[in-house]
This record gives sequence, structure tokens and C-alpha cells, in this order.
Amino acid sequence: MHEKELMRPADLAPALGVGVRRIYQLISTGEIPAIRVGGSLRIPRLAWQSWLWERSEAALKPAGERPAENARAIESEATEGV
Repeated sequence: MHEKELMRPADLAPALGVGVRRIYQLISTGEIPAIRVGGSLRIPRLAWQSWLWERSEAALKPAGERPAENARAIESEATEGV
């Protein structure tokens, strides 16, 4: 079976376990890459796979090596003496 090169937001929602509205929010913030085809939003399959791979790799890193956790640690260190 041939997979579509462009997917609809409704195609991604079940894969992520979220509603379609959440997919549109992630697209609007630039979190999920998307393009417009006519008046419709579409997610290129390769962009989606790359996005998912990047987040999967980040989630598998040890706790101290994750970017968001490093930012929180730096922030808490900066406010400790306050």
C-alpha cells in the first residue's frame, strides 16, 4: 500500500493520541511543520517523521541532557540566591 506524501492534521491526531484541535495548535505555533495546499494545511510525511524522530531522541536522553530541563536548572540556580 502506498503511503500519502502529504497528511492531514486529522491523520496525525490518533498517532499522537491528541485531538485534531491540538494538532492545529501545534501547527500554528510552528511546533509541527506544515504547508498550505490551496486552503488546506498538510504535513509532509518526511517532515513529520523527522519531527517525531527528533523528539523521540530528546526523550531518550538522560535527564540532565534534555534542553528544557537544562533551561529550568539554570533558571532555578539563578533565582536561588534571591
